[in-house]
Amino acid sequence: MKPLRKVNDIYLSGSLLLVGLLLRLPSLRLGLWRDEGSTYFDALPTDLSEVIKTVTLCELNPPGFYLLMHQWMQWFGAGEVVFKLPALIFALLTIAAVYILGRVVGSPRIGFVAAALTTIAPEAIYYSQEARPYSLTALLSCLVVLLYCKALTSKHQKWYLFGFVLCASLLLYVQYTGLLLVGSLAVITPYLLWRRKGYVKIIPFALSFAAVFLLFTPWLPVFLTHLHTGSPWHEKIPLWMVPKRFIVNLIYFLPVWKHPIHLLFFVVLAGWLLFQTAKFLRLWRDTPMAILVTIMGLGAILVAALSYSGRYVFFLAPIAWILYSSCVIALWRYFDQIWKQYLYRFSLWGTVLLMSACLWLVYPNLSYALSVGNVAKSGLRSLAADAIRNPSQQIFYVLAPDHLAPAFGYYESQDGVPFYGFARWDRPELFRPQGYADIWQDPALLTMTMQRIQDKAKQGYSKLGFIRESPPEYANEYPYQPHKKTDQLLSRLRQTYPLVGKTDYPGKAEFVTLYLFDLRYRN
Repeated sequence: MKPLRKVNDIYLSGSLLLVGLLLRLPSLRLGLWRDEGSTYFDALPTDLSEVIKTVTLCELNPPGFYLLMHQWMQWFGAGEVVFKLPALIFALLTIAAVYILGRVVGSPRIGFVAAALTTIAPEAIYYSQEARPYSLTALLSCLVVLLYCKALTSKHQKWYLFGFVLCASLLLYVQYTGLLLVGSLAVITPYLLWRRKGYVKIIPFALSFAAVFLLFTPWLPVFLTHLHTGSPWHEKIPLWMVPKRFIVNLIYFLPVWKHPIHLLFFVVLAGWLLFQTAKFLRLWRDTPMAILVTIMGLGAILVAALSYSGRYVFFLAPIAWILYSSCVIALWRYFDQIWKQYLYRFSLWGTVLLMSACLWLVYPNLSYALSVGNVAKSGLRSLAADAIRNPSQQIFYVLAPDHLAPAFGYYESQDGVPFYGFARWDRPELFRPQGYADIWQDPALLTMTMQRIQDKAKQGYSKLGFIRESPPEYANEYPYQPHKKTDQLLSRLRQTYPLVGKTDYPGKAEFVTLYLFDLRYRN
């Protein structure tokens, strides 16, 4: 039976990987937006030391992912689809890692259901095409927890702890959120030692965590600098808002499309299961499940306390999906028992009802996966294509706000089109967070930018392409109000120069409008 079970496991996991690949392929058509443009320019320098220097100045992340992307670009180039393939590969490997982790901490059924959720979850599909560290961080998080749990349950833990140190160190050099995961494991280890759970021995585990810290030490000064800088585009929420942000993070973990009805169904399901099912409560007392609960709960609280949500908690999502899978399996067993006792006569209708409920939950995810590539992330892709089709030596572009510049620079990298940023005028494609908010708060910013535009007109440029981003829903979260300053600059340009053209370029993440001004005349 065991060989047959292994064959079935291979077929099931292989089928999930195939479905996951098919669901993720359409998203490769999304194109790039500003964050991915930053990845391109941060990984672009000719040697690894320059990549590290660029990441130190232009990112709030460690250099690991950008070093990997640098080498990838050296080997395969930086075309849109090729540039996204590492994220896709890591996302598919995450499906397999979730399957294995679910088996280790629970059962083969839990592993399969968790992998299935990872296959169809909207966030997992979206970040599988994002040329950023998110899918790699999720993969490494699964591997860190897997190796930690194996070290707990194995008498021969040396190699598992070695793998734990390796993966945990890689995680810390890929994204700083890995510190929350490793820190959560460091918190729960003394408790497991005190309760004498598994094969926890203080010296091997203490040495392992010490090794992870020592390996991260060379980057520690840069991390402290990044921590002090913070995210200039992100305002810290007050303490009383932390519980709300924590709930938002928990909702983010739900592996269904975020429609209110679906969310309500999942919340009711999880609540009922948590308080009514004795088998489920016994399951949580198991050591591996206690580890996952600690990681997800503590991690979500800490991320909320730091005022973050969304993609910043994605590294915890696969762990949450394993916990949800344990809920589903426990609930399935509960209803299966009741079904056999009381409802076996209605098995056909019950099967139809169950399949309908599953389709009702899964269909929005599948529809999202198949349609996600229909609209580009950024309107800058279409704008740049129009600029290439209609070249002009007398035009230059100003991108406002300047965080649009990395994506525009990516699409114009081979054509030498002159472009500048507002507020950071020179080299805007290299986003530098240090002192960024101060630039926007300069009272002379508008006057200085208008003078620079006049200087370009004196140099022989007859047209200005002013590229303005339509303020997104979260624009009010920016403490320095870049879109308000952009509107003020646009108003001054309208008063000074004749507007000869206006074109909208829609995008999922970046909806931009091109305003074409004639610099040869003044109003």
